[in-house]
Order: sequence, then C-alpha cells, then structure tokens
Amino acid sequence: VTRGQLGTILYRIAGSPSVEGKSHSFTDVDAGRFYTDAVIWAYSEGIVKGMTDTTFEPNTAISRQQIVTILYRYDKAEKVAEDHLAGFADAKTVSNFAKDAMNWAIANGIVNGVTSTTLEPAATATRAQICAIMMRYLEK
Repeated sequence: VTRGQLGTILYRIAGSPSVEGKSHSFTDVDAGRFYTDAVIWAYSEGIVKGMTDTTFEPNTAISRQQIVTILYRYDKAEKVAEDHLAGFADAKTVSNFAKDAMNWAIANGIVNGVTSTTLEPAATATRAQICAIMMRYLEK
C-alpha cells in the first residue's frame, strides 16, 4: 500500500470532506490523481506530512511506523505514558517521529509485533498487515 492509498482510505472513512480552499505544498501531488483530494485534506488537517518540505511521495510504499503515525494524528491521540516499546528487541529502530505513535498503537492493541519480540517499524507494511491494523483501529 502506498502513502497516497492510505491517505485515500482515511479520507473516505472521514466521508470525503470538501477540500475547497485548502492546499498543499507538495510538487509531486498532481491535480486529478485518485489521491489528490485525500492528500490535500490530510495535510490541511495535520494528519500527514511530507517526506520533505516539498515532496509527499504518494506512490512510495508505506512503512509500519508511518501507518501508525498517520493513524495517531488522525485520531488526535494522546501520548501514552507507559513504555510499551521496551518489550521489543528492535524498539531502538523506531524513528523519533514515530515513537509516541508506535507506543500508542501497541498500548491500544492496534499494532502487534511481527514476531513476539520484533516490531520491524521501518519495514514496508504488507496489505494483510495494513488490513489488520485498520480493522483493529476501527474496532477500538
């Protein structure tokens, strides 16, 4: 699943709200693409950020830590005090931008480890993993 596809999924869950009068600063999000309105909406709501100040990379496969960070922002979630990352051997590989989100996702049962001891936060998420994450999120 790409970054543009995940944005589109959340945009549709939100009811495809109007993006009239809203914009983005990304040079790689062209008008008229299936994800254009979704990116405009998600960016204006603070749900997504670019890979750089001027690129969103809508066709780049999304990582597990990017997914939970986007869900964390979409949910307007609060930081979880208890450290749920500590139980995973690869916790130190969670990027700084995703630590609070990944901890929140584990605490809320949205994300499980790929194994009982690893999260693989930077790994590209499979469609099955994304389905499981989204289902758990929507059921919470």
